[in-house]
Amino acid sequence: MKKESADQIQILSFEDKLNLQVQNANIFFAEKLKKNFSEGLGKEQYVRYLQMQYHLTKGVQDTFMAIAAHQDTRAYKKLRKFLINFAYEEEMHFKLAEKDLRNLGSGVGGQPFPVELWWSYQRNAISYKPLERLGATAVLENVGNYAAPLIKELLGSAEFITKKNTTFTQVHMHEELPHGDQILDALFAENFSEEHQEQLLAGAEKAIWLYVSTIYDWIINGELTLVY
Repeated sequence: MKKESADQIQILSFEDKLNLQVQNANIFFAEKLKKNFSEGLGKEQYVRYLQMQYHLTKGVQDTFMAIAAHQDTRAYKKLRKFLINFAYEEEMHFKLAEKDLRNLGSGVGGQPFPVELWWSYQRNAISYKPLERLGATAVLENVGNYAAPLIKELLGSAEFITKKNTTFTQVHMHEELPHGDQILDALFAENFSEEHQEQLLAGAEKAIWLYVSTIYDWIINGELTLVY
């Protein structure tokens, strides 16, 4: 992909800038999976993935409700309504990861430090820059789009994978529940202030580093790593 220059990015609309960040996250994520799973998916890696998702989605509805209730979103009535419905849809997804882990003979484990770091940042930021959380959500809900064929291939070739331990993954492929499109549509339907546009873009940028890179490095290696 041709990298956009700083001058080119400056003249892009907010929608184009956010779409570009989502696209870059997808490219980075697909390349990460291709590089690190060339020998296939290990059971321990899949277990760490599900444990991460369990802790990342448990209580997730609280943050969306908090954004809907925040004074900064008062002007965005359509967004508030969307967030409440979205929160209820996401509320019980952690149970899918828990069920898959149980069917793998594993427990949910302790909260991984990168996930703890994620929540510490998100819950703190909501109080004074709530739209960052939604910029991050735009990345999380779309990040597997380019890598979907590879993900299906990895799951299909792993001997330990069954229908009983892939319920979370199947839902979050977003083929029947297109949350990625829904969150972008909801964001682009509002006329955000410049301040809130900046928050959304900042949240997306931080999510690429913290989720797509740092958290997935933990899934791959099972430890905190230093990359030179």
